[in-house]
Amino acid sequence: MAFQLPNELWLAIFNFAVEDETLFEHSLLTSMAESAWFKMIYGDWSLRAPQETSNLMQRRSYTTKTAIVSTCRTWRKLGSEFLFRCLFFNDPACLRKLCPVLDSDNHLGWWTKRLHITRYYAVGGVTMDDMEHVLVSTIRRCPNLEIFVVNWSISTSLSSVINALCMYCPLSLRTLHIHIPPAALAKIILMLESLPRLVAVYLEFDGQHPETLHLGSASGIALSLPKLRQLSLRGSFQEFIEQAIGWTMPALDNLSLDFLNYREDIPDIIEFLTHHGSDLTFLDINCIPALEVATILDLCPLLTTFCFNLDWRLPVMDNDPLRCALVHRPHANITTIGCHQLLYAFGVGYAATYATVDPLTTHVVRRRNDVNFAALNKQNFPRLQCVRVLSRMLLRDLEAADGPHESCFERWERWWNQCASQRVRLEDCTGALFGTLPLNDDQEEEEKAEKPELAKSTPEQGLVELRQLLAECKQMSNAVSHERFGRQYLLQGQTEY
Repeated sequence: MAFQLPNELWLAIFNFAVEDETLFEHSLLTSMAESAWFKMIYGDWSLRAPQETSNLMQRRSYTTKTAIVSTCRTWRKLGSEFLFRCLFFNDPACLRKLCPVLDSDNHLGWWTKRLHITRYYAVGGVTMDDMEHVLVSTIRRCPNLEIFVVNWSISTSLSSVINALCMYCPLSLRTLHIHIPPAALAKIILMLESLPRLVAVYLEFDGQHPETLHLGSASGIALSLPKLRQLSLRGSFQEFIEQAIGWTMPALDNLSLDFLNYREDIPDIIEFLTHHGSDLTFLDINCIPALEVATILDLCPLLTTFCFNLDWRLPVMDNDPLRCALVHRPHANITTIGCHQLLYAFGVGYAATYATVDPLTTHVVRRRNDVNFAALNKQNFPRLQCVRVLSRMLLRDLEAADGPHESCFERWERWWNQCASQRVRLEDCTGALFGTLPLNDDQEEEEKAEKPELAKSTPEQGLVELRQLLAECKQMSNAVSHERFGRQYLLQGQTEY
């Protein structure tokens, strides 16, 4: 069966079937990536984060690939490239089984472009030393690796993993996504120096920043990253930013900074953007202490997407205390604004409980939300097209409460009217219109009952359409028979090889 088509055509068909092209994009997910609603086993709705959506896509793609290589010997030979070009491990125990397979055929590791590990810990009597050896051995067998992602702390194996990446794939690696301890900053700087072709880097610093950090030879390095376009930092990365101020990153156009709950020792973001902000088109800053937004926007004139914390206390206009001075002058290029936090704005979830304990703080934060949101207009941003509320927690709370609290509904309505009057789309983190919540079963049945039935066609119209369909099917059947390639022939041939 498989010999009826040339190998090139089978490869094209398999490439279409596995649906994994997006997995090999060198860019990383940002806060603007869309979440998705899904219904859990017990009927409740929940939000799936973009990273989990990506993981789910990889699992589905793997299922398709295993079905292809299990069909026949020819498909196994052709489909192995697709099976091994993306290695995704949800269970660290499975990583141990990979090296013998890669050793059985040298070509398998050559095909690998993406290595993604969601969990990394000792399991089933295997020590961390064993896991480290397996991971390093896997990297060594994948010399064309382009994307390396580990969604788990590899602090105990960091040195060995860094050495393996720099030794076996220094010229091929384009995307790096790892979790590291802040004390390992010197190793990270030296690693970046050895990987000059990186395009996207995500570093999550796990744990508190040490009081004293000795960088040794890594201190003051004039690092050059000519290809780096996307830099994402999360956690306690103050010293990294201070060091990166003096680096050369001419291609950098996408920057994400997430400080989590850290309030102290915020690095000099303004100084960093003075050196690296002129070419940025995407900037995401999520931190609790307020920053000088107007100055930041002046330093980044090419921005098209800007995300910040709408809970910040920003300067107000001298002549109007209800309007904040979000910009010094209208920003000509921003089309999309992402809004972090806003957990107090609609009186749902934890914030609703806290409002009864400390109503004054809640009132102050909500007033900041109103003042800041009012500044998201076309007077300040002439090309503004979309405002997106980024908090998944807020959207979950709104779904659980079936909408805003009655005392906060006026705020939602006012914000909606503000955007609608300017033809600006107000979205939630799923990309849907803000206020669009998933329906329960009863509501879905009511909507179906309210929908009018489609007009029924007359019998004469149905006969005409049926004759046309039969004629087309007959024509297609003749063409397929002539080429000796049809669905029935394909199914019969599955057991021939």
